[in-house]
Amino acid sequence: MKVAQIKKELQRHASKKRKKTNEWFFKTGKGEYGEGDIFIGVRVPDIRKVVNNFLELDLVELKKLLHSKIHEERLTALLILVENSKRASKKANYGDKQARTRHEQILKFYLNNLEFVNNWDLVDLSTHYILGQAILDGLRKESILDEFSQSDNLWERRISIVSTWVIIRTGKIDTTLRISKKLLDDKEDLIHKAVGWMLRESWKLGEPNRKRRMRENKKGKKAQEQVEQFLIKNYNQLPRTTLRYAIERMEEKKRKRFLKGVFKSLGR
Repeated sequence: MKVAQIKKELQRHASKKRKKTNEWFFKTGKGEYGEGDIFIGVRVPDIRKVVNNFLELDLVELKKLLHSKIHEERLTALLILVENSKRASKKANYGDKQARTRHEQILKFYLNNLEFVNNWDLVDLSTHYILGQAILDGLRKESILDEFSQSDNLWERRISIVSTWVIIRTGKIDTTLRISKKLLDDKEDLIHKAVGWMLRESWKLGEPNRKRRMRENKKGKKAQEQVEQFLIKNYNQLPRTTLRYAIERMEEKKRKRFLKGVFKSLGR
């Protein structure tokens, strides 16, 4: 019954104009990565409004929604799962054993239904909050990301790198660099972009921030150095898209040197 209500709410926010835009944006044409995906035309902010009204949906009902052919319905299921994962993780970290069990159940559900996390937005809006956080909380070993990085499935490979985003936020970038290295020879542009994005997020740790204490900023500067050395060391292997994404926040002179491959003033 609740799933039917959710579908009705989503339809209320749907528009033909948005449907057409989404079909183009998420490449649903023949031979494209999103081939066959069905959209009804709902914006993410509107999906989040619906999500807020159904956060108590249980996993049995969520499974029905996640297995839908309609993209926005799958995204709704994942965002509900994300919010429940956040709550469970927070309570578990305060010693709530029931919450830890709940967190484990959510993670297991997510991993068992990955075939329905099958477009880049579905990955990007869920995996670091669920799988990445579960790794931080000790529910899974980082080796699962190494396994996914070698998968034949495009979305599992993207999961392997985007999951590290939440780890980056703790100031640790070794995992990101390791998975990035494994993905450098990937043929898919969506992987090139994701790797560059996570390298950029790693480099951003060293940007000035009034909220950061001096000690934390030193760690950030070290992260910047690590990213720059990674780019230099692997320069000839780097997809151009990955490089452009990774250096986006650098000052113009440094960015131009990276684009040209001139590293003498950077210590090479």
